[in-house]
Amino acid sequence: MEKKPLQNLGQTRVPEEQLLASLLQANYMKVLGYFLKLTQDLDQAKDLTQETMVKAIRNYPQYRGEAQFASWLIAIGTNLYRDALRKQKSSQRQDPAALAGAGRPVPSVVNIDLKQALLQLPPEKRLPLILKYYYDYSYQEIAACLRIPVGTVRSRLHSAVHSLRRLMEEKLPSEKQNQSS
Repeated sequence: MEKKPLQNLGQTRVPEEQLLASLLQANYMKVLGYFLKLTQDLDQAKDLTQETMVKAIRNYPQYRGEAQFASWLIAIGTNLYRDALRKQKSSQRQDPAALAGAGRPVPSVVNIDLKQALLQLPPEKRLPLILKYYYDYSYQEIAACLRIPVGTVRSRLHSAVHSLRRLMEEKLPSEKQNQSS
């Protein structure tokens, strides 16, 4: 049984497996960069990227082509990231040491930079912010990726920018005091 080619490139017909491989390869760095910005942890970003690619391979027959392939991968990855956060929260509820934050330093506002400020935002604000300002997604694309209404995207973006501004303004006065001393 011969597989049907998915797309014509000029006169050449490309089998589905080759097309999928080239799409995954072309978008790998974009997905990895997304997770790096989201998690600020290279190992976690690599793990999430790998899981995203595996899930995309498994679910490729369900890809309808209504959105860009990269947007579809980001949506898959975002769902995996949310699942990981849920698992992490449930394990913290069961582990009292995790609730106390044992072994993890709490970032002080004085030493905060933009990356750390992003990590202080809750995921529901951080996800649309990264998609909009790092990847230049439209409100509609963000809404489709996150499966939320466009109005919610706008509201979360506004709130995220306001929160980031507040965090950075809190940092600036303490730096000015340190410099004048």
